[in-house]
Amino acid sequence: MKNKEIKIACVGNMNNNFFSVVRHLRNLGYSADLFLVNEVEHFKPQSDTFDLDSINNIVYEVNILNEDILKINKRKIFSIFEDYDYIIACGFSTAYLTYSAVNINMVIPYGSDFYELPFFERDNSRSDYVNLQKKQIAKYQRRGIERAKDIIWDVTNDKFEKLIERFQLKGKRHYCTLPFLYTPEFSWKNAEYLRQQCLYRDEMEKLRTNFSFIAFNHIRQSWKNPVDEWSQKGNDKIFRAFSNFVKKVNANSCLIVFEYGSDVSDSKKLVQDLGIVNNVFWFPITQRKNLMGMITYADVGIGEIGNYSWFSYGAIFEFLAMKKPVIHYRNDKLYQNRESDLYPMYDAANEEQIYEALNQCFLNPSEADRKAGLAYEWYIKTAIDKPLKIITSAIDSTKPDSLKIKKRVKKFILFFQDIIFYQKLLNKVNFRRELFLNRNSPKAN
Repeated sequence: MKNKEIKIACVGNMNNNFFSVVRHLRNLGYSADLFLVNEVEHFKPQSDTFDLDSINNIVYEVNILNEDILKINKRKIFSIFEDYDYIIACGFSTAYLTYSAVNINMVIPYGSDFYELPFFERDNSRSDYVNLQKKQIAKYQRRGIERAKDIIWDVTNDKFEKLIERFQLKGKRHYCTLPFLYTPEFSWKNAEYLRQQCLYRDEMEKLRTNFSFIAFNHIRQSWKNPVDEWSQKGNDKIFRAFSNFVKKVNANSCLIVFEYGSDVSDSKKLVQDLGIVNNVFWFPITQRKNLMGMITYADVGIGEIGNYSWFSYGAIFEFLAMKKPVIHYRNDKLYQNRESDLYPMYDAANEEQIYEALNQCFLNPSEADRKAGLAYEWYIKTAIDKPLKIITSAIDSTKPDSLKIKKRVKKFILFFQDIIFYQKLLNKVNFRRELFLNRNSPKAN
């Protein structure tokens, strides 16, 4: 039964993940608000909807959560979220909220906030103060994750699972994704509307007219100098495979990619060296609402072909929502014990397999469409309905009245800590003042 008395705060919005969650919750009748934490422009709500009225009165800025953690006003942060009964966090906010005694009910990480932030490693090229900041963030990031009652993080791969084992999770881990997209707006059923609203409609119409087969890849360019092992996207494999596909099959095909990531220049050089400049079209970083309209023109979507298998991530669900067949690296042996079945797709771990998958989609479009249709059904059932049920069940089990006393106690403790802090500060000032006066006073005869 829906608990309409519960006030819900979703804090952070990397990849526009929580804007989608808030819209779903609001659509289900819950009182949910989104708190932005110094988000980049394309991860702000206005980048994720054409219905700008849907942003009104549900989105708030709290850039205080991006300040120096050693100097933040904990009581101020606590007071911002004091009226909320259920907190869902991601990113840096997990550390800042935990440090400020804000109880986090559910954590839904997006990546580096899970595999990097909680683990401190001293950087000798940085100052002691910066290292102290990083250490404090790591401590409270880890504490927030470990103490959360629920954590949503889908099954990954063997190496990443070993990293997760380093946590001592007190709550329950739910092996599913979060509802990445707000389906009432972003669905293949709204394809014509999304096309009409799309910023690049004219360009996509022209490409659709000039090419009989369009492959779409909006993964960031990260293959030559990835920031870490988890950021290897395998873009070079995709370009080489596509080059072979165009030349061997003689396909009138194009590949759409984006000027996004650390290796754009290297990717453009590779495209030139491969001689496929006329078949590869670059677009600037764009808002997801435009991206979804662009995907409607594609025949196939290509995800990550990196060093590790991944089961679920945003780009894949963006293709599935638009009912497009998908090519990416997914080692099904790792996911045989999942509660649900696996969505149909084309598995590819290297250039040859990418080429073969492109060839299959091109030569047998009806089979590709069949797979895409089944994958869409899986997506709605497993990647939208299931996580929403987990989230709403957790919210409904919350008892607001039992939280009030705990919040009062925490507020008192924070107040008491401030008194102690300022007393220590005052003692230091007085001590130094007396030291200064003693040093500068005339010597006694």
